[in-house]
Parts: sequence; structure tokens; C-alpha cells
Amino acid sequence: MNYDFLIVGQGITGSIVALQLKKNLKKFKIIEDGNPNTSSKVAAGIVHPISLKRCNLSWRGREFYEFSDAFYKEINIESSIELYKSYKLLRIFASFEEQNNWIGKTNNEIYKNILKLNNKELNNLKNKFGSGVIELCSRLSVNKFLDFVSSSFLKSNELKKDLFKPDEIKLKNNRFHYKGNIYSKVIMCDGVNALKNPMFNYLPIIPNKGELLKVSSKILPQQIINCGIFSLPETKNIFTIGSTYSNEDQKNNITMDAKKYLIKKLNKIIEIDGIEIIDQKFGFRPTSLDRKPLIGEHPIIKNLFTVNGMGSKAILMAPMLVSELLNYIYQKKPLDSMVNINRFTKKIKDENIDYAKSLGL
Repeated sequence: MNYDFLIVGQGITGSIVALQLKKNLKKFKIIEDGNPNTSSKVAAGIVHPISLKRCNLSWRGREFYEFSDAFYKEINIESSIELYKSYKLLRIFASFEEQNNWIGKTNNEIYKNILKLNNKELNNLKNKFGSGVIELCSRLSVNKFLDFVSSSFLKSNELKKDLFKPDEIKLKNNRFHYKGNIYSKVIMCDGVNALKNPMFNYLPIIPNKGELLKVSSKILPQQIINCGIFSLPETKNIFTIGSTYSNEDQKNNITMDAKKYLIKKLNKIIEIDGIEIIDQKFGFRPTSLDRKPLIGEHPIIKNLFTVNGMGSKAILMAPMLVSELLNYIYQKKPLDSMVNINRFTKKIKDENIDYAKSLGL
């Protein structure tokens, strides 16, 4: 069977690639290994354009948000499910300095319709320094979104649950041959698994472990709260609390240290005596050395592409960056130099060159 694309990975990014290819009437196959500890499968799904630590608009934040907002709203219509919903995020200030910084930003035209001060009473919450509101905020129910994409493409035989094996792919007449099918192009959306793959393991991908708690509480409010960690209402009295960030812990298990950290942070804004921990999960985000995404074409193997390195911001960034990659492929529009993987071409290793030769180049 002949296809336009092979997509490797059906996390957030791979799903978005598939949806955009479908819209562009391209023929494709997705391969997904079903790993339960990917960042996509444990992601809370909170989307906004602000870097909260410094209260700054993220790089390309507003344009990413506006593009993604339209993209996910269209998926709501297509799926007939409310997978994506608007929220307001409440930021609990940790100091008067943060409060003053926030006030200054609310008077800046750049932050118009994004930031404001909160003047409402906050029952049960400790907020000595006050709070602010991010008005441009939404939440994607990530697992429901992934399930919708998976079920849609399984039905049409476009998705296969399988482990991708890079040593079994070959190039013949400038087309990729893999397990009985022929593909014009390959897009790797394999997150931290790229480190085990000689196609793109020269890229400086850094696995960043994140852990989350699921808790039961009758006192946490039914809105998204951020105080260095977040509290996200799932159903009545059930909340997701997260997240930790660790570049050092690479173990495939939950940790007591992460649990203590999240509870300690939560205790700064609420009395935790009435909170019951139900579950704890972990996943590994693919981040990059310079904290920018990794998008583009392999420097040696033509028509082999990657979309990776978005860390915790894949839900925000992926719709627009995938669109830009497809414009690069079909219309030769240049990629943003900040994300183009050609910035790391000098890091390519002998292993990657040998792999390219093994394909039949």
C-alpha cells in the first residue's frame, strides 16, 4: 500500500499532525507503541500564553494561543464532544513584588484582555499578597482528545498499535519502505523516544520528568488555580495537582519526594487536612537544550521530518508549528529559525551518518 506519510507517535503532536493531514486530504499511517508514561498521557491540558514565573508573554504566545484556540474549537465541532473548554486561571501571588509586577503588566497594551487583578473574595484560600487572573486560558481534556483521535483512525485502519523499529525501514527510489507499505515522507513525533532512535538522537532532547496527584477535596474551588503548582478541577470534589519538573530523575516510577513537594506547595494556599490523595502519575516531557521546539527535515535523509521538543507547551504550540512544517514541505515556506533543527546540524554523529547509509542512500 502507498501512503503520503508515516507518522510515528500518537501523542498530542502526532495526533495534531494526523488531523491536519486528514484536513489536507493526505493518505497516512500512524504507528503508536502505547507507552502509558508519555507526557501526553499525563498532561493536564492547561493552555495559556503567559510564562507565569516571570509574568511575561511567552515566545509567540498570543499567536500560538489564537491559532490553537481556533484549531481545538474545530475539533469540538468535529467530535461532537467538548474536548476543549475556556477557563480563567487564578494566580495566587507569592510576594508583593509579584503583585506589583502583575499590576504593571495589566496597564501594558501588550497584555490587554490577557491579565487582570482579581478583586473577588477567595474562600478557603490563603492569599496574603492577593491574586491575578489570566483571562486567555483554556483546557484540553488530553486523554479524551487522544482517545477521539485513536478511535477515529483505528476505524479507518490508519492507526496501528505497534513498536516502531528504525532498523526495518529502507529507502528505495526516494521512498520509504516499512513493513510492506511505501511512504513518500516520514514524520517522527516520538518525544523522548527519539533519544533511542538513530534518526534524530543527535538532537539535544532532555527528558523532563513531571509528576501529578489526583486528590479528593471539598474545599478546593472549582476553577484552575496556580501558585507555583496548579489545581485543576476534574469533576465535583476531584482535582489534578501538578506538576513537578526534574531533569535529573529518569526512573520509571512515582516518587515520595514529588508527592511531598506538591503537598507542601498546596499547603501554602489551602489547609490540606481535608485532602485525600487518590492517585499519582508521572510522564517524561521532551525539552530541548535551548528551550525551543525541534522542527524540521533531517540534514541527510530527505523527506524525513521531526516535530519534538515542546516540553509542557505542546498543546499550545503544536497546532501552529505543525501547520508551519506542512507549509515548509508543500509550499517551501521557511521554518522559524528558532525552531528549525538545522541549528543543531553540527551535532550529528557518526552513528547517524552510518544509519543514513544503512537505509540505502
